[in-house]
Amino acid sequence: FYISTSNIYEIMTNWSTSVAYDFRWNRMKSDMTNFVFPTRYSNLVSAATAIDYKHLKMQASILATFVKDHLERQADPSSQHVLSPAIFANLFPFGNKIFSLRAYVKKSFRMPTFNDLYYADMGNSKLNPETALQYDFGFTFDKHFDNGLIREISFQSDGYYNTVHNKIVAYPKGQQFRWTMLNLGRVHITGLDLTAAATIMPVKDLLITTRLQYTYQKAIDVTDPNDTYYRDQIPYIPWNSGSAIVNITYRSWNLNYSFIYVGKRYNQQENIVYNYMQPWYTSDLSIMKEFTINGIPCKAALEVSNLFSQDYDVILNYPMPKRNYALSFSVEI
Repeated sequence: FYISTSNIYEIMTNWSTSVAYDFRWNRMKSDMTNFVFPTRYSNLVSAATAIDYKHLKMQASILATFVKDHLERQADPSSQHVLSPAIFANLFPFGNKIFSLRAYVKKSFRMPTFNDLYYADMGNSKLNPETALQYDFGFTFDKHFDNGLIREISFQSDGYYNTVHNKIVAYPKGQQFRWTMLNLGRVHITGLDLTAAATIMPVKDLLITTRLQYTYQKAIDVTDPNDTYYRDQIPYIPWNSGSAIVNITYRSWNLNYSFIYVGKRYNQQENIVYNYMQPWYTSDLSIMKEFTINGIPCKAALEVSNLFSQDYDVILNYPMPKRNYALSFSVEI
């Protein structure tokens, strides 16, 4: 059960404030022996203000989270009362929307879900809530052209640093690939996201869009200096990953190619040779045609996943499918 309400008031033309309230009630049932039948009452109250003045946009907000869980056959866990403030800024130094600088500082809070806590063979009822302090700085360049070969070109870059306490992760552990939810006491994350895109029109009605994306992420466990994996990369997080997408549209036809790359990772908390996982990559291709039947819009599409039939494992010892196909047909009424 969920209800939500939000209200905004314009103090001045370029200054507004808002208040929002959300309430959620959840319950989980099961026929497992001695199941605790958890019930959760969540109340979220937020207040925010936004200013849009000439070349500067700023927003500040604070979110109050109140969570109470009730269990049968067990003592109730402690109630959670958390304040999460955030400040966002967006600057247009040249007085137009083409180039902008942005930055934010925010605190976030995440309660474990019922699946995280109680799902059979996976849940961990001792999980703690996750909190994070996030810093981000970046820029955006986006230019449109009405004529010529190049119709749009854009760049985005974001550098960030996060300090996470009790990070909640799903961790493959034990026999028969049983997932286990656990907390990593303290994790420091340093990252960089880069994105570039361009759209060209070589001939009339033919649009070619390319998009490149690269992510660098260093996510290290700094919980206890006495741990053998202190300052090691956390499991299954690659240092380097990226993608390349090419989309070609000609009238009612659409062709899309995507390439995904994931760099080296480790499948355990210790970054040793035994736990090393090689990089993997895959290519996907799809073609779609739009048409009408008696005036009814229709779409037909053919998708080929893992085009070059690469061998790769996202999770250790569980290989992904080789080349596979999907054919779809949709009708809009």
